[in-house]
Amino acid sequence: MHDDQERDPHFSRRALLTGGIASAGLLAAAVGQAREHQTADPAAAGELPDRLEAVRAAWLAMMGPFPAEKPPLDVQMRRVDDIDGIECHYLTFRSEPEDRVPAYLLIPKSARPGPSPALVCPHPTSAGAGKSQCVGLTGRAPEDPPLPPEKSRAYGLELARWGYVTISIDLFCDGERIPPGCTQYDSEPFYKRHPEWSMFGKNAWDCMRAVDVLETLEFVDRGRIGCIGHSLGGHTSLCAAAFDERIAAAVSNCGAIGWQRGTDHWSRPQDPAKKRGPVSDYCYLPNFAPYIQEPARPVPCDFDGLMMLAAPRPLLVQGSEGEFENLETVARVLRAQAVYHALGAGDRIGMFSFPGEHNFPPGAKRFAFAWLDRWLGHTPAIPTIWPGQAV
Repeated sequence: MHDDQERDPHFSRRALLTGGIASAGLLAAAVGQAREHQTADPAAAGELPDRLEAVRAAWLAMMGPFPAEKPPLDVQMRRVDDIDGIECHYLTFRSEPEDRVPAYLLIPKSARPGPSPALVCPHPTSAGAGKSQCVGLTGRAPEDPPLPPEKSRAYGLELARWGYVTISIDLFCDGERIPPGCTQYDSEPFYKRHPEWSMFGKNAWDCMRAVDVLETLEFVDRGRIGCIGHSLGGHTSLCAAAFDERIAAAVSNCGAIGWQRGTDHWSRPQDPAKKRGPVSDYCYLPNFAPYIQEPARPVPCDFDGLMMLAAPRPLLVQGSEGEFENLETVARVLRAQAVYHALGAGDRIGMFSFPGEHNFPPGAKRFAFAWLDRWLGHTPAIPTIWPGQAV
């Protein structure tokens, strides 16, 4: 980032687009690759609605269908703490008839009486901490201390300090939702219940149900609900935004936005006789298995399609410079940008890269928070996200 960007968290829409491109040469190469892979203009007059519907259908075929009905939320909530003027509530809500989602709801003093913006904050992969790391209670494991600011995953708490109502949920297989007798991210119990679905779709569904919860709060502005996440939470946020038009803006930080064909990362085998341990037993998309077995087989959907489905709502895709070295990753964003342009919303999709490791560092957070402020019409309550440290 440039020095002036370090000082000022409020950037123009133009800066949000141009500041995130690693270099002019990289951009030019990515544009060329995007054109090479784009056999037809997805923004052609009159064709866009049909093309987007085909993208949606292809992704639903890959993920499996969402539930046809929503059960009553049956929210059960209690106030558990106050931090720096922020009300901290523990709650559970019903996602499916036999499945409840634990969450922390943080309400800054500035949010009342409202109407105020709010954010769903799905957590990254953890070692059993789940939502607790999003609100700064722990590190990756329940017994670990919170991570320092330069590696913090506590964006649910940090955004509450920034003035947003936040809800941080446990995704299935982590936090309080690890099935008895299983290690974290063992998805076998889920597929026994839902052989036709996927964890990728389930995570997005639980975020969509968290939006339902936020809509019940009288001080939350229904038109200003967003979603933000890192890593696992990043591609969960993207998927939720693609399929829930109530999500007014989304940020995906270091969320995988490309298929890995040389590994079973996206579709690990569910064999109860060959357990591999934490995370390694996690299967995102069972229907992706044939494309791992046959690496040359064309995949009918890609992550630029999820970005296109989010259009024209604001979407920011962030990642480390190493994660953007693959020009096809950049090309996916540019192909989605063509759809945003066709909808007259070219400035509503952004791409930002930062040096260092797979992380959500302070600079990336400032950029992401400024993006959300711009598109959710929010002014930060206080100029900090860590007490004693200026932004």
